[in-house]
Amino acid sequence: MENRYNNNSKIKSGYVDNPDFEVKKIECVVSEKETMYTYTSILQSMSSHPIARAIFKVLPSVQLSDYRIEKVEEIQGGIKGFIDNHEVIIGNLELMKCYDFYYDESLNHINEKVILVMIDDRYTGCFIMKEVLND
Repeated sequence: MENRYNNNSKIKSGYVDNPDFEVKKIECVVSEKETMYTYTSILQSMSSHPIARAIFKVLPSVQLSDYRIEKVEEIQGGIKGFIDNHEVIIGNLELMKCYDFYYDESLNHINEKVILVMIDDRYTGCFIMKEVLND
């Protein structure tokens, strides 16, 4: 019998449940760590996706009115927008492959969800996510 559900869902008690996520690890590969965290927090605060909500929870609070935020758009596999004239794209590996961005290829071999952060076409870091089922 073919599985009708995608790999992001688990069957528990006969029902399909949507998992929650936790941040397992944060990796920043640039010296502007605060900028990466701030821009990520801003865009993730504008998404209702469970992965975005989990990332937003672990980042410092940001006063949105202190930044010029434009053209925010949720896209397949992530979110993108401009913050103070910097293009920010946050998303999964498949999304980043579509944009042909350079990132550490070893991330392709991690078994958890990996969310990358690009600022002005430059890989700045990633979030390794852990799936958590609600009881």
